[in-house]
Amino acid sequence: MGPALRYEWCRLWTIRSTYWLIGLTLVLQLSFSLLAAYGTGSAHEFIRPEEAVSQVITLGASFGVSPLFSAYIIAMFGVFGFGHEYRYGMIRATLTAVPDRSAVFAAKAVVTTALAAVLALACCLVGMFSAVLFFDTAGALTSGAVWHVVLGAVLYTAMFGLCGMAFAVLVRNQTGALALILLIPLVVENILKIVLQIIARSGNSVDSISRYFPFDAGAQMFARPSAQVINDVLGYHPLGPVSGGLVMLAFTGLLLAAALALFLRRDA
Repeated sequence: MGPALRYEWCRLWTIRSTYWLIGLTLVLQLSFSLLAAYGTGSAHEFIRPEEAVSQVITLGASFGVSPLFSAYIIAMFGVFGFGHEYRYGMIRATLTAVPDRSAVFAAKAVVTTALAAVLALACCLVGMFSAVLFFDTAGALTSGAVWHVVLGAVLYTAMFGLCGMAFAVLVRNQTGALALILLIPLVVENILKIVLQIIARSGNSVDSISRYFPFDAGAQMFARPSAQVINDVLGYHPLGPVSGGLVMLAFTGLLLAAALALFLRRDA
């Protein structure tokens, strides 16, 4: 495992995409969080400080009005972990240097998790900095409610990145994996949720199934109680943060198990 980790760590920092992707993530997070903080600053007197800060650091995702933007960019690290290997035919060189496929897979998973978690935390801190610039946080930065959102965002992003890595192994195509990690949470889950809600209004109760959609369930880890106002209007009752996180964790585990099983059996 040690040699595999060292190999993956060196590989990560010898490709240019690592640097521009980290820079792009932080620059976009800073730009959008400054805009969010500016917009929130004019109305922060009507919003509790911890709600306002949570909205800025998640760019509205804690209110349920948008996806967690930074997670979608950071997930690209997971996709690139195997995607670059398959795209440029480097997987053979990797398996020649480290013949233990289980160790290679585990090393990529560890590095993806660590990098995604650290970068997600950095994005949250950037959001806090932006909030301080535009309105009085009034002790919100030390609030348990805000750090609950931060913890949820970090865990969600780490699992999101692992899902991206698993998709790359399953389809062995970088573009295909990027499409899956974007389309499933943004398009597929939302379309199915609408369909199930329409069916439910016709007299069935199948809309409760939508609560178990993995990415939507995982998003409850960083959702604030105020988001339930919108859900009530839509007639939607999501899982709690713990149960939602467990659903996403189970989904991520299944994806990784399937990816590992195929990675061990397939030819390079």
